Amino acid sequence: MNLPQRHITIKQRLERMSLVVVLIFILISIGLYLTSRSVRSDMDLIVTRTYQKVVENSQINRDLGLLNVRLSVFKSTFYIDDQWYEKEKDGLTEDFSCLLTKTQGTELADVLARLQERFTVYLQRREWVNYLLFWRSEQDQDIDEMFSLLKEIIAEKMVEVTLDGGNTDYLKQLISLISGYRESLYEIAKLNAEENPVHLLTSSPDSPIPLARELDDLMMRLGTLTASEPPIDRLGRHLIDRFAYYKYLMQQYHEEMVRIGEISRDLDQLTKQSVSILDRLDQQLAGSMTSAQTEIKNTILISISSFFTLLLLLATISWFSLKTLFSKHIRTPIAQINERLEQFQQGDYFSPMKLGRSDEWGEIEDGFNGMVAELQDGAVALKQSEQHYKDIYNNISEGIYRSTLSGEFISLNPAAVAIFGCDSETECFARYANLENELYVDPQDRHKMMELLYRKKRLYNYEVRMRRKGGEIFWALLNNYIVYDENNKAVGMEGMLADITDRKLAQESLQQIRLYLQNIIDSMPSVLIGIDSNMKVTLWNKRAEQESIITAEDADGLPMEKVCRLFNSTIYLPKLTETLRTNKPTRLLKVESLKKGEEGRSRFFDILIYPLSLTGETGAVIHMDDVTERVQLEEMMIRSEKMQSIGGLASGLAHEINNPLAVILQNIQVLNRRLSPELEANRNAAQDLGTTIEVIGEYLRLRGCEKMLNSVLHAGQRVAKIVENIQNFSRRGRSGFIPYSLTDLLEKTVELGASDYDMRHQFNFKAIQIVRDYQTVPNVNCDSSQIQQVILGLLKNAAQALYQNVDSPQITLRLFSAGEESVVLQIEDNGMGMSAEVVAQIFDPFYTRRDVGQGTGLGLSTAYFIVVHGHHGQLTVTSEPGRGSCFEMILPVENKEDS
Repeated sequence: MNLPQRHITIKQRLERMSLVVVLIFILISIGLYLTSRSVRSDMDLIVTRTYQKVVENSQINRDLGLLNVRLSVFKSTFYIDDQWYEKEKDGLTEDFSCLLTKTQGTELADVLARLQERFTVYLQRREWVNYLLFWRSEQDQDIDEMFSLLKEIIAEKMVEVTLDGGNTDYLKQLISLISGYRESLYEIAKLNAEENPVHLLTSSPDSPIPLARELDDLMMRLGTLTASEPPIDRLGRHLIDRFAYYKYLMQQYHEEMVRIGEISRDLDQLTKQSVSILDRLDQQLAGSMTSAQTEIKNTILISISSFFTLLLLLATISWFSLKTLFSKHIRTPIAQINERLEQFQQGDYFSPMKLGRSDEWGEIEDGFNGMVAELQDGAVALKQSEQHYKDIYNNISEGIYRSTLSGEFISLNPAAVAIFGCDSETECFARYANLENELYVDPQDRHKMMELLYRKKRLYNYEVRMRRKGGEIFWALLNNYIVYDENNKAVGMEGMLADITDRKLAQESLQQIRLYLQNIIDSMPSVLIGIDSNMKVTLWNKRAEQESIITAEDADGLPMEKVCRLFNSTIYLPKLTETLRTNKPTRLLKVESLKKGEEGRSRFFDILIYPLSLTGETGAVIHMDDVTERVQLEEMMIRSEKMQSIGGLASGLAHEINNPLAVILQNIQVLNRRLSPELEANRNAAQDLGTTIEVIGEYLRLRGCEKMLNSVLHAGQRVAKIVENIQNFSRRGRSGFIPYSLTDLLEKTVELGASDYDMRHQFNFKAIQIVRDYQTVPNVNCDSSQIQQVILGLLKNAAQALYQNVDSPQITLRLFSAGEESVVLQIEDNGMGMSAEVVAQIFDPFYTRRDVGQGTGLGLSTAYFIVVHGHHGQLTVTSEPGRGSCFEMILPVENKEDS
């Protein structure tokens, strides 16, 4: 736009008038300068002298105040931060030196010197207190580590006692006591942390020592450890000594804090004296200031009188000039502009402004008219923007709404109307007049949402259940914020909502699938463990929890070797590492567990390690199956096969021995008959040789031949008995099976055993107390002689176990039914018992615990063969060291002879 040619502007007129005013003012100023020059030097001298004194006293007062504040903070702060302490100590010492330098030769200097001296004494005491505070924090940690060490020692000892089969109740009680001690130590540490050392500054020397009662109580309770086994007793005494020293240092700490309190009060008294001296100096300075103010006031009054006289003259001239300039060049154009602005306010947005001036007001006129033209263009753009916003508001898929804070809709976009199941915004307003009760399924959900919104101002991704127009419940996702007015007052709420019902259903379905899979894993009878590439646990099923007594939550993320205590880690960790490295499955069979089963028996597991790869990360699944029963069955099968093999070998061996044995026994019998004086042929043969059969018999007696023959005969008969046992052991068939009363058979066998007195083993069966516990049982179809042999062997075995260090030997006989098809016979003694290793081999052929020559080891194996293979029954034993043994024989009632 081309502007018209400008004439003299308002600025130029003001510059000219200002130039005239300045010239007049210069003349007035020159006169004022000449009249006030003589006064200035006097005022400068008064002000300078007074100012220097004020500044000096103010600086000292400020420094003393800062020193007092810094000293108060230093006295009331008890930290163990050495760097802060040294920094504050050096700073206070330097402040004392600076104040002494500034106040030399004054009364305040003497007080500050005494204050510095007492502060030096205070620092000496404070350093010892800081050391005691540091020691207390370290002592708590050291003692806690000693408790941890003691607990580990007891845990190791508990493992040793457990492996030896001993009682660990006392050690468990010690661990419980140590846990109580540690709780008391944590309570002491808590009291240390909560203690405010400042409170001790005002205490008296006779006041209670902090933590003395707690330390005495803990030392008295620690006396239990001193009566324990080494090294627990030594650690117990060491802990008591540490707590006694702890108490001694707490007494030192209490005494030092009392002394520091006394010194601190001295420092406060000296500080108050310093402040009092400064107050007196300030009062004196105030008097000097009053005199200086009077002198300056008189001088200023003279200068002001001259200045205002000249200023009044200048103001009069300026007023007439400004009045003319203001009326013509300011008031008139402003009135025209106000008139046009009133028209603009009433709605005339596009009419131009007409001032008809060529000065600065002409520029305002051009600017206003340009603004009107731009406003016309902006109105078009605003309409376009409004239409664009309406298109977005009406077509967006998410619901947009505005509501009052009390719970009423103000506006809704079409998407929100559709989500609520209504046909129009008006219908939504009528349906949901009260959002809390009509829209939200649970009114408390809106209360919770509003509480979060007030606290956070904005709320993102808030999920809540809502109700559609027809009553259908759906899940909504809200993103809300509070609307404020120009006074920052909350007036409403705006936000967006989306229907996420399908997504929630999918999430619930996934959760159900996850729970279903977890239930399947937890229901498996085997131990199932998942690990990642770092051998940290990711899966831990219920069976794993039962075997390890560690919950899945506690095991998650822990290293495998720390949580899997079923086996020695050196057994499975190499295989686990190999699987993770090669990505190939590995298997470990019949791994013996460290955790024993019932009655202390060993347990065995098959371990399968299978690699697992998910989303680029490697891991493995460990499957542990308890195969203890299978191993036991395999051992029984091996034993049965061994018995059959030994039976075949024994049958052949007995047959081979019988042939020469029959010759020996037969010749011995013939020889005895040839030497008998009762046979006529023997007498005739002796007479033919010139002697008698009696002489020959006497000769044989005197030479011991008769005794030798009897020994050979007895030895042969014993060998025959052994061969008979071997044949019975190897005989698979059964003969002579008839129904027989086990009660009668048991009593006859006990009577037979009572007549046995074994001189070699020095036991007397009659000296053993027999306890009978018989129930009425049916007759059992069996070979009575073989069953009697088994019972007699078990009775002798029990008697031999009782003659060693048993004060009241006792054998208990039990007879009862096991259903309608079996009868159970138990023979139990209160002897020394057997270990698990002996029990596992007790029925093996040729296994014996007697000395060489004392037994063949075929007694129990023969009994086992007779019961299991000859009578289709069961023969088992249960025993523990120190608790005796119990042999149990189960025989079927209907037992038919082999064909």
